[in-house]
Amino acid sequence: MHTIYTMKKFKLSFFLLGILACSWQAQAQTDSLTNQMQVRIPKGNFHFGITTAVNNTWIKVDNDAQNNEHFKYKTTIKWAPVGLVAGYKFNDRHDVQLEAYLSQQGQNYTLTENGDGTGLELGEKRINLTYLQIPLLFKFTTGDATRFNVHVGPQVGFLIKGEEVNEFPEAIALNDRTLQGEYTLAKKEKGDPLFKDAGGFSAIAPMAVLGLGLEKDVKDNLYVSANVRFNYGFTDIRDTETTTSAYDFDKYTLRYNIFGGVQLGLHYVLD
Repeated sequence: MHTIYTMKKFKLSFFLLGILACSWQAQAQTDSLTNQMQVRIPKGNFHFGITTAVNNTWIKVDNDAQNNEHFKYKTTIKWAPVGLVAGYKFNDRHDVQLEAYLSQQGQNYTLTENGDGTGLELGEKRINLTYLQIPLLFKFTTGDATRFNVHVGPQVGFLIKGEEVNEFPEAIALNDRTLQGEYTLAKKEKGDPLFKDAGGFSAIAPMAVLGLGLEKDVKDNLYVSANVRFNYGFTDIRDTETTTSAYDFDKYTLRYNIFGGVQLGLHYVLD
């Protein structure tokens, strides 16, 4: 009888230990899941990173006069090869981020016979610009280890170098002269002053930035990011709002930068 009682007591103890073990395991899994869901950029921490991006770029043309657009836009893809990021987290949801990155921008056009972008294709216009872009972004972020963000803010670009070229493979008649070959309409050299207009180009380009992003923690203090961004400019790329040339068809009233694309980044969080 005593043996049976002992066995029952042993079985009951074993059963209770099993319940406690299951409860402990469930709690451990819950704690692990909670830790995974916690954002790894706590309040008050700085984070730094590097970025690269590929953009579809435009130089939008707003001409007042009709029959004054002897061109067609061509798809133009440019690279922003490297950038630096520094940010500060105010709380679990909000932070501010300052960036500085090199950005290749511009637009290629097909030059056409008619002023509405139709007719024979006579040549090509190429505008190639390289900027140092500095955006100040305000971010709203979800709080998970894999998290989404929305960011918006102002941006200022400083033109490092730029060139506008018209090229006519075959001879054409324009402004009582015959044109054939490559003609440079404006050019800023890399060594020209960064903060001053030069070579027919404006030195400073203010813009607005809007973006959506995804961030994912890969290790403690380390996360990767992928952002889709749209950048809209407000001022003319040239140093005067209205430009003409003996080697061009049109009188340009306003031309400004627009670009959008995908940015990838790697970031480190300071403890």
